[in-house]
Amino acid sequence: MLAAVHVVLLLTIAFALARHWQVTSSKLYWSTLGFHLGAGISVGLIYTYYYASNDTWLFFEDANLLSQLAKHDLVSYMYGLADFTGEATAHLATHDFRSEVFIKILSFFSLVTGNNYWLCTAYFSLLSFGASWFLYRKITTYFEHSKCAAILAFLIFPSVVFWSSGIEKETVALTALYFLAGLFVQVLVSRKISVTRLMAAVLAAMVLWALKYYWAGVFFIAVISGLATNYLTKYGAIKKYLAAIYLACFAAIGIGVSFLHPNFYLNQFLEVVVSNHDAFVALSKDQNVIHFYALNPTVGSIAINAPWAVVSGIFRPFIGEGQGALGGAASLENLLILVLAVSLVWHNRKRFQGRVNVLLLTTLSYCTVLCVFLALSTPNLGTLSRYRVGFLPFLIFMLAYRNPLIDFIEKRSKQLR
Repeated sequence: MLAAVHVVLLLTIAFALARHWQVTSSKLYWSTLGFHLGAGISVGLIYTYYYASNDTWLFFEDANLLSQLAKHDLVSYMYGLADFTGEATAHLATHDFRSEVFIKILSFFSLVTGNNYWLCTAYFSLLSFGASWFLYRKITTYFEHSKCAAILAFLIFPSVVFWSSGIEKETVALTALYFLAGLFVQVLVSRKISVTRLMAAVLAAMVLWALKYYWAGVFFIAVISGLATNYLTKYGAIKKYLAAIYLACFAAIGIGVSFLHPNFYLNQFLEVVVSNHDAFVALSKDQNVIHFYALNPTVGSIAINAPWAVVSGIFRPFIGEGQGALGGAASLENLLILVLAVSLVWHNRKRFQGRVNVLLLTTLSYCTVLCVFLALSTPNLGTLSRYRVGFLPFLIFMLAYRNPLIDFIEKRSKQLR
């Protein structure tokens, strides 16, 4: 009975959102919502029958323990949600700060669904879908001829949807990231934002920082740099130095952000990257690891290995390199990304000059920097395919927008209707 009530509630929420966005009869809306819901269920099934590690179910079991506390002592449960000393969560299997934050969020859904994993998954999938549709609408509202690129990047790209629809930290983190990205586009283009959305942005920023501080750190640096550059180059001949001004802002703000988290301290950051790299290498099979050249915690070593980190983080595993069914699927996705990149560069090689703008610089810097340090610190190709959802949808949109190949496919599809 409870499950039926929640199914009705989920459908009611989905319909309310559709009515708010005026897409109640949109096949795209309902089909992509179904895709996200199916992806969330698939995550649970794959972790049950395919993966040896079982993060999603461990998170759920810990969330159930917290929700059980709420049923007997609601005051203690509420106190535990606000307490991060570790005392309230000492009995849980997971104790790192980011996982505790996620488990506390999940515990609410566990409580209201009667500890039903699949209903929790459905709510998480709906949450993620709502954020992706929000960003899709922002992009297509402000940028002409962006519909196909935005659909591909934010609504249907398989690995992005898969890793952001189940009971995983990436689901909630990407939800927050999409919302913040949509507001950034709105502010950059129209310079208007309501107080309500500003307050929601603060909450989203806090959630993103708590769950994925490295996504958040790079994102905030890129966005603040973009807004500062947009303001500084608004008037006068200085606008022709836009790229140089952006890079200067990015470097200056990056130094400032480095003081916000111990792992960002300049004297510790490279040591953290290399130590994480070494830990992943020790636990991974040789054929599933990105091999770097004499990686050590120096600027020179990071710079030498950065190009290979970009190539591996975006295009690997190559065809024939992926392990198992998921590895094979990732290889096919990466082939598509390579085709998009080659198509964009080949057809626009004489037209890149003069097309630089703040949004392009912001997206490119965010994707590049996050890709480099994720690939260096997480050289396991399987794990990296999940972590890279923090930048992959933005990269896909950048490659697909005004790409002649995508434009050709869009025109052909219209002709065949």
